[in-house]
Amino acid sequence: MKKSLILIVLIVVSCSSINDKYFEMVKGEWQITKLYYKEEDISSTGHYLMGFEKHNHSWIMKGEDRSNNFISSDYKIFKDLDTLKMSIKNCEDKRFDGIYNFYLDTIRDDGESYLIQLALDKEDSYIQAIRPRLKYNTPQEYEESLKNKGKE
Repeated sequence: MKKSLILIVLIVVSCSSINDKYFEMVKGEWQITKLYYKEEDISSTGHYLMGFEKHNHSWIMKGEDRSNNFISSDYKIFKDLDTLKMSIKNCEDKRFDGIYNFYLDTIRDDGESYLIQLALDKEDSYIQAIRPRLKYNTPQEYEESLKNKGKE
């Protein structure tokens, strides 16, 4: 009985730490650069934003839409063998429900910051978004990194 309780606790803790790790990578607001459903280029109709809140809630919003109409959904990032996946469900726009292949890449390094690209891909939908991310939490950390580079 004790062993199974300890095992359950370990599984819950490890799953939540995995979710925390992935949430830290995606949390916040992203600018959508491509948004496709089947052959339809939805992103051609305006500027879209995507955001990840909490560890399980995401949204998409048309940037020019001042009415704050969000398309809300639940999400979960998980590993399937060696591939990262994102499950989107309970989406208010059912076209985007499903399991996506999840890609997160640094596409530019500007010294103080990165430009990060997120891509979600499934059979009939594709979402690509970008956002900048600072390398250093404070200006002091950045200055310290410059000093360390000079020593190399």
